[in-house]
Amino acid sequence: MTSLSPDAWLAARLMAEGDLAGALCAAQAGLQAEPGNAPLWNLLGVCAARLAQPPLAEQCWRQALTLDSATPDAHYNLGCLRAEQGDAAQAEAHYAVELARDPGHASCLGNLLQDAGRLDEAEACFRRRLAAHPSAAAHYQLGRLLRQRGQRDEAVVQLRACLDADADDVEALQLLGQLLAERSEAAEAETLLRRALALAPGHLAAGNNLGILLMARRRWDEAEAWLRGAYDRQPDAALPNLAALLCATGRAAEAEALARQALAAEPDHADGLCLLGVALAEQKRGDEAAAAWGRGLAMAPGHRRLRQNLAYLQLARGDWAAGWDNHEARLEAAGYPALPSPRWQGEDVSGKHLLLLFEQGYGDAIQFSRYLNVLLAQVPARVTALCRAPLQPLFARQWPQVEWRAMAGGYPAAFPPHDCHVFSMSLPWVLREFEPQPCGAYLDAEPALRHAWRAHLPPGSNIGLVWRGRAEHPFNHCRSLPGPEAWLPLLADPGVNWISLQPKPTDAERAWLAESGVAEWGSGLTDFADSAALLAELDGLIAVDTAMARLAGAAGLRSYSHLPGFISPSGSSARLMPRISSSARGSL
Repeated sequence: MTSLSPDAWLAARLMAEGDLAGALCAAQAGLQAEPGNAPLWNLLGVCAARLAQPPLAEQCWRQALTLDSATPDAHYNLGCLRAEQGDAAQAEAHYAVELARDPGHASCLGNLLQDAGRLDEAEACFRRRLAAHPSAAAHYQLGRLLRQRGQRDEAVVQLRACLDADADDVEALQLLGQLLAERSEAAEAETLLRRALALAPGHLAAGNNLGILLMARRRWDEAEAWLRGAYDRQPDAALPNLAALLCATGRAAEAEALARQALAAEPDHADGLCLLGVALAEQKRGDEAAAAWGRGLAMAPGHRRLRQNLAYLQLARGDWAAGWDNHEARLEAAGYPALPSPRWQGEDVSGKHLLLLFEQGYGDAIQFSRYLNVLLAQVPARVTALCRAPLQPLFARQWPQVEWRAMAGGYPAAFPPHDCHVFSMSLPWVLREFEPQPCGAYLDAEPALRHAWRAHLPPGSNIGLVWRGRAEHPFNHCRSLPGPEAWLPLLADPGVNWISLQPKPTDAERAWLAESGVAEWGSGLTDFADSAALLAELDGLIAVDTAMARLAGAAGLRSYSHLPGFISPSGSSARLMPRISSSARGSL
C-alpha cells in the first residue's frame, strides 16, 4: 500500500484545521506529482465530500480502490455516501468489505442494520466492535441497541461502562437516566439527567426526559418548566408530554389549544388528532373526542393509541363489541412480551395447552379473573395461568383446575410450554362476552383465614379504609387522598370500628391512626387471599379506586370509591376506566 506523501500529510493537517479549500489544493498538488497514490485520492474524496461535491468524492474513492483495493477507509467512505443517498443495500455492501479489513468500522454497519430493524445482526456488529476496540462509544452503541431490544438490565451495564470510560458522555448520561427512570430508580436518574443538561443545556432528549421524570414524581412546576423548554426547541417532540402534564393538572383546555395549533399546520396528522381527542375527552366532550379519533383512524387505520383511546370511550358508553375489538390494540405496545406461540383469538383449541397471562395492575387482574368461569366452562383446553405472586393463593383456591404460575414482577424471560396464549383483558373479546353480566361474588375467601380474622375483630360494625393507591400510577394524584386525615369526618361516628387496610402506611400515618383510634391492619396483610378473608368479615369498605376496592366487589362486599362530601385532590371522583393515552407520550 502506498504511504502518505508530504503533500498528503499537509492536506490531512489542513483538513483537520478546517481549511477545506487549502486541503483540496494540497491534495490536488500531491496527485499531480503522484497520480498513483491511493491514500491521497481517498483524502481528496473526503475534501470533496465536505465541500458538498458528492460526485467528485465518489470518483476519488473509486479511483483509490482501483489503485489499491485495500485503501483504508475508502469502502467506508463510499458506504457513508450511499447511506446518505438512501441506498441501504450498496451502503451495507461497502461497510461489509471495510469491516473485513478493520473491525473498528463495525459501528456504521451496525447502525445501518439497526435502522433496518435487523437487530440480531446489528448486535453482532456492535459486539464485534467492542471486542476489537473497547471504547466509551462502543459501549454506548451496544447499550442503546440493547435498550431498543428490551434488554434493559444489560443496557444499563453497557451504559455504565461507557460512563466509566467517559464520565461526560452526554448521550450515555441521558439514556442511562431514562432507563433508570423506567426502573423506578428516580433519584439516580434525576442526577444523571441534570448532569447531562449541565454539560449540554439545550439537549432536547435530556430536558424532555427530566420533565417526564419530574412529572412522575408530581413535581409539576419543575416538570412544566423543562417540558416547555423542550417544546420551545422542538414542538413536535415535546408536545405530547407537555399536553399530558396539562391534562394531569386540570388544564385540558390548554392542551387542546396546543393540539389545535399543531393541527393548523398539518390538519390530518394522526398523532395530533390523537392528542386533540385526549384533551377533549378530559373535558368530558366525548362526541368531539370520538370524531377526532375517528378522523385520525381514517388517516392511519392501524394507529395503536387512536384505537386504544377510542376503545376506552366506546367501553365507557357501552359500545361493547367495538370497544373490546379496539382494545386489542393495546397488545401492540412495547410493554407486552413477544411469546413463541400464536395468540388465541377464539378458534377451537380442544385438547391444546392455553397460556393465560394476567396483565396490568392487581385490580385489573382481579376484575378480569371473572372471565375464567366462562373460559373453563366453554373451552376444552388445558389452562396454565401466569399472575403476580400475591394473587396466586387467591386464584389457585378459586380455580384449582388451572395450573398457576407466579410472576415476581414482570413477565418471565422464558414461558412454560404451551400451544397458544391469551391475555386476561382480551377474554371478553375472545369469548364474545361483550357485555358484562351481573355475576355476584366470584371470589371466595378461605374459611380458615376468615376464622382467624374474625377472632380479631371487635364487636359491632367494622368498616375498612384505604386512602392511597400505587404511587407509580400515572393518575394516582387524581385518585389518592393526601392522607388518612381526609377520613376525619367519618371517624366521628361512634357506632363504627374503623380499620385501616392501607398497604405500606408511613410512620406518620401509623401515628395518626393510633391517635385517632383507627386500627392499623393493612401492613399485616400478606397476600390477596389474606385480604379477601379479612374483607369477607367486614361490613363494608371505603376506598379510592385500588385493587382493594376491586377485591371487595369480587368478594361481594359493599365498597365505596366515592362518598358525598369526599373528593379527590383533583376535584373529581376516582377514575374507574383505563387512562387515555396521548399520541407519543414517553421519553425521546
